[in-house]
Amino acid sequence: MDYKRLLTFLTCLGAANAAFLDSVITADNSKLLLSKFKAPYNSLEDAHHSVLGLKHYNQGGAIGSAESEAACKLVKSVDTQSLASLYQAATTLENIGSSCKHQFSAETLDFVKGKISETSDVKSIFEAVSVLKVAGKPVDNDEVIAALLAAVKSDNSVLSSSLALLTASKLTNPNLALLLKYVDVEDMSAQADEITDRHLHFDNDLVTTATFLAAVMSLPGKKLPVTNDQVVLFSNFLLSRKTSTASIKEASLLIQALGKVVASNKITVAKAQLVSGTSISESNPAIKVSITNMFGQPITKLAVKADSIIRASDNEVLASNAPFKLNEEQLNYQLLFWKNKPKSGFYDVTLAASGGSLVGVSDFEFRIKVTTRITLNKIELGTAEKEQVSPTLTSLKFKGKADVMAADTQQRVIMKFQVADATDGTVVNPHQAFVRFVSLTTGQEIIFVAEPDKTSTYKFEIDMASAGKEQFNSASGKYSMFLIVGDATISNPVFWHFGDINLKIGEAQKPKSSFGAQYSAKPEIHHIFRQPEERPPTVVSQAFTIACLFPVVLLFIMWAKVGANLGNLKLAPKNIIFHAGLTGIFILYYMCWLKLDMFTTVQYLFGIGAVTFVFGNSVLSDLANNR
Repeated sequence: MDYKRLLTFLTCLGAANAAFLDSVITADNSKLLLSKFKAPYNSLEDAHHSVLGLKHYNQGGAIGSAESEAACKLVKSVDTQSLASLYQAATTLENIGSSCKHQFSAETLDFVKGKISETSDVKSIFEAVSVLKVAGKPVDNDEVIAALLAAVKSDNSVLSSSLALLTASKLTNPNLALLLKYVDVEDMSAQADEITDRHLHFDNDLVTTATFLAAVMSLPGKKLPVTNDQVVLFSNFLLSRKTSTASIKEASLLIQALGKVVASNKITVAKAQLVSGTSISESNPAIKVSITNMFGQPITKLAVKADSIIRASDNEVLASNAPFKLNEEQLNYQLLFWKNKPKSGFYDVTLAASGGSLVGVSDFEFRIKVTTRITLNKIELGTAEKEQVSPTLTSLKFKGKADVMAADTQQRVIMKFQVADATDGTVVNPHQAFVRFVSLTTGQEIIFVAEPDKTSTYKFEIDMASAGKEQFNSASGKYSMFLIVGDATISNPVFWHFGDINLKIGEAQKPKSSFGAQYSAKPEIHHIFRQPEERPPTVVSQAFTIACLFPVVLLFIMWAKVGANLGNLKLAPKNIIFHAGLTGIFILYYMCWLKLDMFTTVQYLFGIGAVTFVFGNSVLSDLANNR
């Protein structure tokens, strides 16, 4: 196996695990993309890309009158010396229909035909063939293929090779086998980069990727030159750019490529979506699935069935090979699941669809939940003495309200009930069942959990001797009692005020529970900083100052004693520099005392001291010589 086939094999192997569409072009996406194609147009190029984008999105349908008129004006003013402009005018003219009347002169067509030569590049050949085809002029297939082969040999990039395939697709019965010897689609697809097993693209370039996909979808024949998985992965890349196209050209090429996939009779790329929601109930009895193409348009001629519907809790198969029916009004496929009278819970559905070379939704799995309405049965409520084994409880109807009860620390409060499916009366065990006490005086809430026994009867029982201190904080008074029952599969959760009770459990203490600790006001924090130490007497600081100044005073006294004076000072530069150096040293010492550290002082002292030393030596030598 050569390396090209190996790369293709590995690409397909990775793609096999992700051969489904990530998304489709939604109504909002369409609005954004089509807004780029609206008239007026700034140039013929914009009109050309806009018309092609609209035509492919509408699957060959008519273009709006405003767009047709604006494009027609630009077509009639085409530059006949520019092949690119002629190509844009010709393809625009072809797609806006007979409302625009324009013919190309014989000289113009001769100019275009001259571009089909072995010295032209692929783009020029593609544009020339397109113009001649629109003008209804004959094209020599062999001449075009020969010119394409010569052009591809000099430029075999993916974009150039894709344009060569698009050119060949415009010919009638071309010698495609000869071209495919040099334009290897398998090799081109092997060059595609893969992102997380979900996208295929060429150097993250939308233009090249869209042109390649459009080219392979345009080739004649019963079979595509790429795998179905590769078509899906290339489409995924283009769909990922649907909200970020940078220009009219990019938006148009994206729509053109996806439009060719949508219009193909060789493959049907689709996406299945659960549109009924994940919750099934008596008011929403059907599982509804929408299967659409990449433009979000429904695909209606498919056979859709549920391979299996399995209850997640016990793996019981509720249905298999259950067919979905097409709803003609909503254009989606529906299965009336509620008629099977499913029990509430979660179900795993495996969907299968077939027909029309369908790709992307052959297997579609999702989970739904069946919700039900509940009611409460066998409700009993009352109080009992601490040592009483068989208390006498009072029956209570659901949604009713009991008489005001009373309890103290020598009693227990008891409640029993069963939760039943309102449809068939079967007993169910919801995940959440609570009894909530709310103080009418303070608003404090205390919540207790009700647990089911072996008969699925929920029981709530509290000993007021212990609970009165720990949960109620010994706060006597009147409390409202609520029953709360809920579950993900219950459509009517219960929040029922079933009665009030007067509790005599002592005087309220200071909060010691987590409730009091968390929500009561905390004492204000006062920060106390360390008191400064007492400063020494003023005499000490003054004595220290005198001690520091004493050397300077002593210096002046010694100078006066030896008769130091400036009588012999000459204003020579070296004298000035020497004395300036001495002054600088004294200033440096002063700065060291104020803010400089030792290392910085030494650095400056080295420079100033060196200069002072050199000039001081010279000055002292002169003084000695003068004596």
